[in-house]
Amino acid sequence: MEKSTFRRYSILGQVAAWSILFLINFMEQLDFESPLNAFLFSVTSVAYLIPIVYLHYYWLLPLFSKGKKWTYFIATFCLITFFLFFYEIIDSFIPTNYPEEEGGFWDDFLYYFLLSSIITAAFSLFYFVEAWYENFKREALLKNEKLEAELNFLKSQINPHFLFNTLNNIYSYAQTGNEKTAPMLEKLSAILRFMVYDCSEDRVGLSKEIAAVTDLLEIHKMKNSRQQNIEFLQTGVKGYYLIAPLIIVNFVENACKHSDAVSNPNGFIKINLSVDELDNCIFEIVNSVKQKNSIDVKYQGVGLQNIKKRLALQYGEAYEFLEEKIDGIYRMRLVIPLERKR
Repeated sequence: MEKSTFRRYSILGQVAAWSILFLINFMEQLDFESPLNAFLFSVTSVAYLIPIVYLHYYWLLPLFSKGKKWTYFIATFCLITFFLFFYEIIDSFIPTNYPEEEGGFWDDFLYYFLLSSIITAAFSLFYFVEAWYENFKREALLKNEKLEAELNFLKSQINPHFLFNTLNNIYSYAQTGNEKTAPMLEKLSAILRFMVYDCSEDRVGLSKEIAAVTDLLEIHKMKNSRQQNIEFLQTGVKGYYLIAPLIIVNFVENACKHSDAVSNPNGFIKINLSVDELDNCIFEIVNSVKQKNSIDVKYQGVGLQNIKKRLALQYGEAYEFLEEKIDGIYRMRLVIPLERKR
């Protein structure tokens, strides 16, 4: 709820409370007074409470919130006492048939002091609810800003291994006049364009993410034209599906980095992406792992840890992630819910 909307409801609630208070007073006075006198008496009763309530609301409650409690209590006592004496003076000029109660002035004063205190305290609830709401909104904003900053940081962690390795390949191809130079540069440009321009949003089209994956795999294939064991299959993908950006791309880039598909004729990368009838994206990778990584070096490097953090930040517990590495083969399975374009 926006602040203006919340304030509107708060004002309507206060108007309703004053109206109810006026009607109760008016109906009580009708048992003893003419309608005109009952109306005047009720207006006077409410009118003297209004400055008490709102001076207390805007001037004194902030003192209480700042911890100046003794100042607050003394000032509140003086405020109610002052306006109560002022009310008693005005009330003495209004003719009334209301029966006099025993006890005299001080009993009346104590009764109205307690009544004024209760009403003032009741209206203070609007202040504390509004203060709670403002604090809630502030904390939510700070949390969102922190989340956005963390997500932007994680998105910015483009693996330098892939970037520099590809640039080195392009440089060497350019030096020798290799025909792969232009296609590789074009695909790298498309990937970087996707990362820079499309990934600033919270969600991107699944088809755009897949296009970036395809370009990335094509670059990887160009490094060894004899390699035929890099596959990417996809089913059930529609143009209206949305996904958090760079999740799929980074998993694939991570697989390319740790796989021996380029250097080993028997190496491979098998990727399958499908969308089921519940709009869940089921993403699976199976790849061979470089020998130097298969024993002591963790497959789960910084890049993979960043992807997992982003999954937790953007999908909470609404995703499923499984992985294993056995006998030099890495397998992972990711299931995440997709959104649809509105």
